[in-house]
Amino acid sequence: MKILKKILLSVVIFCVIYFSVLYFFQNSFLFGPDTKYKTPQEAGFDMFIEEPITAKDGTQVMTWYFEGDKDKPLLLYFHGNTGLMARFAPAITKLTDEGYSVAMIEYRGFGNTKGKISQDVIFADAVSFYDHYKNKTDNKIIFYGYSFGCAFAMGLTQHREPDAIILTAPFSSLYQEVKEYPVPLAFLVLKDKYPSDEYIKNIKCPLLIIHGTKDKLIDSSHSQRLFDLAPVKEKNIVFVGNVNHHDIFFKEKNIPIILDWLKKV
Repeated sequence: MKILKKILLSVVIFCVIYFSVLYFFQNSFLFGPDTKYKTPQEAGFDMFIEEPITAKDGTQVMTWYFEGDKDKPLLLYFHGNTGLMARFAPAITKLTDEGYSVAMIEYRGFGNTKGKISQDVIFADAVSFYDHYKNKTDNKIIFYGYSFGCAFAMGLTQHREPDAIILTAPFSSLYQEVKEYPVPLAFLVLKDKYPSDEYIKNIKCPLLIIHGTKDKLIDSSHSQRLFDLAPVKEKNIVFVGNVNHHDIFFKEKNIPIILDWLKKV
């Protein structure tokens, strides 16, 4: 009996420690911010200008902006959960080369943007991001996200209405994504669920979803679920064969699809 009690006590102690670590340090597991900020010019992207915006709480949030052709839409871009804007800029310049205006936002704790990221904070910053650039242009505005950035783009749709949405390698919700990861029961202590599968039910604009069939980080079934839930008629989903999560964006496998779709939409 004493041995059984010791075993049970050990299990309880392990569970308390295990779930406490997952709960209190989950943002450290989810995000990999780089604090070594470079200006667009230092990073070799002279087409962009720095344009800091003031968030609702007064924090200065860095954005990069390229003003394209007057007759083409502005894309508000949300990058993934690691790195800085400079890491994602090479693929984005394929859009600026075609004359599309692009604005990118840096997250709290990334680069020279101060603070800590969370669902409420990034969604609030996304609203400030939208409002700032909406006041600068009469062009149509498209929300464009890659990977985790898709969740931020979808969160913004609950507060501001885009003219179109582009999602590359999205998850349907962080809750579902964590359930599928080999970290037992981590979803039980998830603070921010980023429920894109709920948000997408409310969209009213054209939608493009792109996903690689060899994506082992976020299974392509997540994109299919979002596509099925979207209530709009003008929606497209493209599965790119033999392409993984990284290459769909960084090797620009999605760019020809996006450019072709933009011309049609």
